[in-house]
This record gives sequence, C-alpha cells and structure tokens, in this order.
Amino acid sequence: MAIQWSGLGPELLLWLDRGSGEPLRSQLETGLREAIRGGRLQGGERLPSSRELARELGISRGLVQECYGQLLSEGYLTSQIGSATRVATGAFPPPAPPAQRPEPPPRLIADFRSGVPDLASFPRGD
Repeated sequence: MAIQWSGLGPELLLWLDRGSGEPLRSQLETGLREAIRGGRLQGGERLPSSRELARELGISRGLVQECYGQLLSEGYLTSQIGSATRVATGAFPPPAPPAQRPEPPPRLIADFRSGVPDLASFPRGD
C-alpha cells in the first residue's frame, strides 16, 4: 500500500507516498506546512508527540524530530522543554480576502492641462 493516513484527527490528515521519488521527510514537512497555511491546524494547537506521529505513519521518530526541528526554525511551530510542540500563534494568519477592484475615476468633463487640444470640438470635414 503506497499511501498511509495518520488517523490522529481530521485536521492532521497526512499522506506519505513511499513509491514517489520525494523523501518522506520532505513529504511530511510539506503536509504540515499546508495544514498550517490552509488553517486546518490553528495557532496554539498541540501536535502529536514525535513518537506518536512516527508510530501512526510507520516512520522513524528521528525523521519526525528532524521535520519538527525544521518547522520550528521556519517559525511554523513553537516548543518548550517538557511541553508539547504547538503551532505558532499568529505566525501565519489566514490569507486576506482578495481586494475589490477600485472604481474607475469619473470621466472628465473638461481637461484644463495646457497643450492638450479638445479634439472632439475640432471641425472635421465629412
């Protein structure tokens, strides 16, 4: 079976494809980053211990620790000795809604710039 799910909760659904050429560590880091950026994992939320996550995904604990360490250094996670690893609070707020297009400026009635003729008033022969 190539794909494995973590089963730790719907917010932490991670998949690892052992058949792809991408390293498992890279797949795990990408999955956690996307869960944080996408809002599935909220700021302050506790992550599973490295032992628990490694057991659920069928990978080594060292690999999970390396992944957590990388995400700590990037600011996605926070950790204290003797406490759980958590998602960093406020480090990655949800993306802002797209800005609305501004209304076009009102059409000018008269252009008072010097050197700009009013071509609409210029007589034309038909």
